[in-house]
Amino acid sequence: MLKQQSDDDWRLARLERLGLKEDPFKLSADPRYLYLGPEHLAVYRQAQGVISRRRGLALITGEMGMGKSSLARRLYDVYASEEGISICYIHTAAFKSAMDAARQISSALGVAPQRSFQRQMDELERTMANAFTAGRNVVVLLDDAQLMAPEALELIHRLYNFDYDAKVAQILAFGQSEMTPLFETNKPVNARVFVRLALPPLTLSSALQMVFFRLQVAGRNEALIDDDAFELLYERSQGVPREIIRYCALATDLLLQSDETVINHDIVREVALHDAR
Repeated sequence: MLKQQSDDDWRLARLERLGLKEDPFKLSADPRYLYLGPEHLAVYRQAQGVISRRRGLALITGEMGMGKSSLARRLYDVYASEEGISICYIHTAAFKSAMDAARQISSALGVAPQRSFQRQMDELERTMANAFTAGRNVVVLLDDAQLMAPEALELIHRLYNFDYDAKVAQILAFGQSEMTPLFETNKPVNARVFVRLALPPLTLSSALQMVFFRLQVAGRNEALIDDDAFELLYERSQGVPREIIRYCALATDLLLQSDETVINHDIVREVALHDAR
């Protein structure tokens, strides 16, 4: 315990030497560090449009590390306190069946559990219909939706089989590329998809802006990585946000152990050589 505290104190002192109040490259989901570059901001705005205009079903795809969960959590945080919206976030939508999906979504929306799928759907649909009549917008965010069983899509089919003059529920499913063929297994549900959005890798410019944004949040207002080093880091990360942050974290670890004041090409090259991934 004392050694851990001593290590933490040493690290903080070294960070402060670089003008940092805290570690800018933590991999934890701290909302203060969420950066939406132009590419991801465009997807975020379209997702907001699906919610505000009651467009129904949207699919947002992206490979591992592209920021799908961060985007979903951002939407939840923005709308959770907004009047007129009932929103739930299922962080791992690995539904094994339609009943499993109905129970988990019902629970997240405060709907009492029922013994049969039909009764559960009756209660869920009644709740959504009452919310619509009262002017409330029901939003369901499904993360890791590529993990759900094909049978679970029956719940979505049922929810979009009863509509008024607008969609009673907006379902935004976030998942890896396997989510697309999953939805294609159910033609009626696939036909209900209003928009399909994809999170692309960051450009070099956006990656630079993301790193500088994180440095600013941590207290530093100047670059910490020289240009040549960042080009190599970006090349290794292939523009994947999580990988960019991970490489920055590894490079910062080496920087703190040296007498250098910025991450240079040699430091990034050493990280690349020793990175097992």
